[in-house]
Amino acid sequence: MADPLPEHVTTPLLTLITARSMDEDYAHVAQKRAAAGDVRPQVARPHWSSLVAVAALGVMAAVVAVQTDREAPANELSRAALVEQIESRSDEVRALQGDVAELNRSNAALASSSTRNQGKLDDMEARQRRAELVTGFSVAHGPGVQITVDNSADGEVDGEVLDEDLATLVDGLFAAGAEAVAVNDQRINALGGIRNTNRAIHVNGRPVNAPYEVSAIGDPRTLQARLVETSQGQQWFARVNRYEFVYDAQNVDDIRLPAAPERVLRDVIELDADPNSGPEREGSSP
Repeated sequence: MADPLPEHVTTPLLTLITARSMDEDYAHVAQKRAAAGDVRPQVARPHWSSLVAVAALGVMAAVVAVQTDREAPANELSRAALVEQIESRSDEVRALQGDVAELNRSNAALASSSTRNQGKLDDMEARQRRAELVTGFSVAHGPGVQITVDNSADGEVDGEVLDEDLATLVDGLFAAGAEAVAVNDQRINALGGIRNTNRAIHVNGRPVNAPYEVSAIGDPRTLQARLVETSQGQQWFARVNRYEFVYDAQNVDDIRLPAAPERVLRDVIELDADPNSGPEREGSSP
């Protein structure tokens, strides 16, 4: 159990000041009389300074009471004004909290809409890249197969690679899953083509010479195997065996193909015969 508080802590301040002042006065008077040889018991009388102190304290207490009473209405008005300000600020805070909540909902809706729009944009960009890749109007790179094709080693005319031979190989590569194909760095697309002019092969209207480097971007793990399974691939390998073409294929980690040259679309006039067609190999299909 805690010890009781000292008397000077629990005694009212006014009482404590009065008591201590009187005690000091009594002690002062007793000392003077003892020094003079008067040891008679004296009746304790308050010193005049104690009376003055008590009177001063009383006056101060009265002034404080009067001042407090006068300031009471002003304090009450100040309190009412403060309460009113608090209530007003509380209303403002609640309104701001509502605005914040509404802004959060708007931000969430905008973020969701932005995500959907970004998804649509990414899809459009992917479709654009795919279209550019398929049409050949953009640079392409990736893993694939590098194929070297050359005329037969015996130098016979029938052993020369013709445009239709390369076209059959290219068609077989696309059928096997190739995404992009080029012959001697000439990108193959729908507006280009492989044609013989006399005995020279032209790709996209530009001459190319043997040996022919046929580059195909696609899955190197399956591209060569699927080529053999396509009808064009089977025709190609039949020609390789029949005319003893040089054929070598290697998987490559990264092949870079240029974009196909842009061409202006024109009206097509059908002709009975192609005056620029090259020699047709005996026994070859038209």
